[in-house]
Amino acid sequence: MSRIAIVGGGMAGLSAAWEIQRQGSAEAVVLEASRNFGGKLRTERVSGFLLEEGPDSFLVRKPAAVQLCREIGIGDELVPISANGQGSAIYSGGRLHAIPPGLMLGLPTEIWPFLRSGLLSFGGKARAIGDLLIGPEGAEGDRPLGPFVARRVGRQVLERLVEPLLSGIYAGDVAAMSTEATFPQLLELERRDGSLLKGARRMRRTAPPVKTPREPMFMTLRGGLGRLPEALCAALPAAWLRQESQVAAVHAANDGYLLTLVDGEEIAADAVILALPAPKTALAVQEIAPQTALELFSIPYASLAVASLAFAAEDFSAPLRGSGFLVPRGAGLQITACTYVVNKWPHESEGGVLLRCYVGRANESPLQQGDEELLAAVREDLRRVLGVTAQPRLARVFRWPDAMPQYTVGHLARIARARAGLAKHPRIQLCGSAYDGVGIPDVIRQGREAAQAALSALKEPAREESTRKS
Repeated sequence: MSRIAIVGGGMAGLSAAWEIQRQGSAEAVVLEASRNFGGKLRTERVSGFLLEEGPDSFLVRKPAAVQLCREIGIGDELVPISANGQGSAIYSGGRLHAIPPGLMLGLPTEIWPFLRSGLLSFGGKARAIGDLLIGPEGAEGDRPLGPFVARRVGRQVLERLVEPLLSGIYAGDVAAMSTEATFPQLLELERRDGSLLKGARRMRRTAPPVKTPREPMFMTLRGGLGRLPEALCAALPAAWLRQESQVAAVHAANDGYLLTLVDGEEIAADAVILALPAPKTALAVQEIAPQTALELFSIPYASLAVASLAFAAEDFSAPLRGSGFLVPRGAGLQITACTYVVNKWPHESEGGVLLRCYVGRANESPLQQGDEELLAAVREDLRRVLGVTAQPRLARVFRWPDAMPQYTVGHLARIARARAGLAKHPRIQLCGSAYDGVGIPDVIRQGREAAQAALSALKEPAREESTRKS
């Protein structure tokens, strides 16, 4: 039976292994450099609080995560976001403003809620409506998201609505972010409708009617998202999983590949799936695919920190409403967002009021601070926004250096060139957050697609051999 080596035991790599097991035509070995499988999906339970070290939920409209949970037998552990966690706010001008209803892609589709919002000035609202009078730019290809949105609807909509919403997804700099790779729908709206506002309203108006109860936007797992890799590992053959096995390089050998580990061990495989961050993948393939390595080395990353703080209910002068708040650049705070865990996921906050604060985005370096310094800054931000001054019952910091790949202008073309550099090696597949989406469902989908592509390539040895000789 053919053997596929999967390099990286995060969600992309584990999902690839699950797909290989499900297909049943090959065996796999998952090589994880650290002691932990699951990448950023890690959960701790402390004193009645469930602490997520990384993400706390996944998007339901992208079905890959829900589908995987059901396939591995933990579908009954799925938990929808609580009704108390609906709606969020943006911090601007020294106070919180509810995000107006009817937004689509960060753009207003309902005029009166938008006009009544205190988030934008009268001039900012007028400038946004001016999008209806501005013709298409006419440019082809990718464009930086920030200048594109600002040209259409003005800087206030960009800075006070679009940018904070996107920071929660990509931790990126809108001035350099690829529109084509992140929100290609905006380019299509301009091309088709000549206006972002007109196009967004058309999309909302022509959306199919809801005939069944609306499904939740986000879900998590009852025991935390760490349950997903835990259950996935339990569903895979134990012999497939290898911890503390760091791959240094991939070499072509005979009809397959030889993987060299940093300790000198060599592992033979018929195919390879690389589910690593882009720079580590670049190091692994630079011998057999130097062009691919060059492209992957050029992908920048942002570092993040997650601070979880727990308080007593009486520490707040007023009840917390909604799911939390977002913070635009330039608002004078260090945190980029705050999640009211007690509202979104009450089962995770049984010991009091749990808040999860995020620090860091592109061009910022939050990890240079020590834990005490970072927590002091977070607490000062919470005092300014929520008025809470009490000592937290619990405070933890989780650090994620170089955690978020940045989809800068030209990203899709960059990834196409990287994959083209591996054209002579169809049995080597790339997957993970650096390529085609950063969310949990995205990396699960990519892992399974990479497994399917590797299995298909294994069925065509003659074509691959002739490609190598040429």
